[in-house]
Amino acid sequence: MRDPDELSGLQGARVLITGAGGMLGSAFARHLAAHVPTAVVAALDRSAFDVRHREQAEALRAWRPDIVIHCAVCSDVNWCEDHPDEAAQVQVLGSRHVAALARECEARFFFPQTFLVYDGSETVDETTPARPLSVYGRLKLEAEQMALQHAPDALVVRMGGFFGEQARDKNFVGKLIPHLAGMLCSGADRMEIGDRVWQPTLTDDLAYNGLLLLARGETGRFCMASHGQASFFELASEIVRLLGLDGRIEIARVAAETMARKEKAMRPAAVVMRNAALQARGLDRQRSWQDSLASYLAQPYFTTMFAP
Repeated sequence: MRDPDELSGLQGARVLITGAGGMLGSAFARHLAAHVPTAVVAALDRSAFDVRHREQAEALRAWRPDIVIHCAVCSDVNWCEDHPDEAAQVQVLGSRHVAALARECEARFFFPQTFLVYDGSETVDETTPARPLSVYGRLKLEAEQMALQHAPDALVVRMGGFFGEQARDKNFVGKLIPHLAGMLCSGADRMEIGDRVWQPTLTDDLAYNGLLLLARGETGRFCMASHGQASFFELASEIVRLLGLDGRIEIARVAAETMARKEKAMRPAAVVMRNAALQARGLDRQRSWQDSLASYLAQPYFTTMFAP
């Protein structure tokens, strides 16, 4: 259950969001506008603030943010595998610039992170050692460690793989839904999906829960993911059902290894996180992935796309 009064501790805050043109950054900006109307928000996309350039970060010191939410990231995992040096400029160097900005302004630093710092060998929580398998995961872990050196009181949240923000969604759900629409137009009726396991988590839920941690003054490392787990096959099948496409499109299960051969970056076969620290503090506002997905796909954006 959500209570917007939970976020009252952020009223009047000056909040800087990097990467605000992306899925997570835009969700943070939207929640602040809706629930914290007195907050002064600078939601900057890459065209307004390229985190690779230190002088751009230094120029923002004059704005004196109280909170910095660092969402700018190079999110294409396969691209990072082929371009590690360029990716490091964003993931590591850019994060250093933003963390330094927060420290110099005495601002709180919130760093959303990824479940891909884990290797999937066990159910994980905040105490589980990170063992990334990909360039993307290694760079994100390096950036996290560097950020905590620059801003020891930072809030670091390792998040489940997310979906949301409609046309901004560049992840699995965002790619699958228009593909399904295209299949209907072309007459195709079968699609193969792998059975790699994850926790599909809605950006809307992540942003609200993240802001709640900020409002409560939390620091340190948290895991945050939807309740439950699903393979990509199970998620795709549920999407087909919710969109009313049963009988028109068949989702065929294939082994995760089969799909992995098409990817450049190695990914864990299964990552399931426990929101242990959130639950211990009574701050877990995540829903089941099924409930989040159903509410998301009920939006007019999708019902119109698949209207009879």
